[in-house]
Amino acid sequence: MANMLIIKNILKKINISPIFFFLAFTSVITGLFKDFLVFTSIIIFHETGHILSAIYYKWKIKKINFYPYGGYIEFNEILNKPIKEEIIIVISGPISQILYFLIIYFLYNNNYISTNIYELFKHYHNSILLFNLIPIYPLDGIKIINLLLSKFIPYRYAHYISLLISIIFIIVFTFSSIIFGLSMNFILIVGVLLNQIIKEKKNHNMLCSKFIFERYMYSLSFNKTKIINEENLKKMYRDYKHVFKTRNQYITEKKELKKIFRKV
Repeated sequence: MANMLIIKNILKKINISPIFFFLAFTSVITGLFKDFLVFTSIIIFHETGHILSAIYYKWKIKKINFYPYGGYIEFNEILNKPIKEEIIIVISGPISQILYFLIIYFLYNNNYISTNIYELFKHYHNSILLFNLIPIYPLDGIKIINLLLSKFIPYRYAHYISLLISIIFIIVFTFSSIIFGLSMNFILIVGVLLNQIIKEKKNHNMLCSKFIFERYMYSLSFNKTKIINEENLKKMYRDYKHVFKTRNQYITEKKELKKIFRKV
């Protein structure tokens, strides 16, 4: 009963892009509906991996978006969640997709599916897996890079560098594809990705402020401590509590944030 409620709750949060319906329609007209079904099934398994790991860690799912290139899950969670949890949620998508392909491979080896269907699965599996690992927002590749950066540098700088990497790769991706020829599907994908990068860039300062404000609002517990010279909130890390060193005095993170936000 509880599982059925979880499934119903998740289904209510699915948001399918009109472009996705457009591709479904064109696939019927062009005789590529079989390709569309294979492609869609891979995307569903990929996103199911993210969803199952998010449910395991009790993350609140806000929306599950389906775009022409794949899916994108929005969470209603604080930014200060453990890096370990988030990275497991991110890599669970590709892992789930690989497991799905191994099932298809088993079925093919045992003559349950034809060579033609298997080759379709193989082609789209490889394409989707490699595409999602490209470091461009909001793909898994850039999320993994951002999380790895966040382990070694402050949150603000990790997000800013991730944005720069994303912009560089969308430019390279666009120009390299122009050389090899453009398709309508590619134009749609680039448009969606570019829109997501612009949104992420606009939200940069808001996200950084939210990251710090959460430290003031909630009683978060971290095992590791960073000492920051001067009262520079821009140097705050994920997964760390902070002590600010100023004029040979040490101020705890909570005291520093109270001093700042009570003035606002």
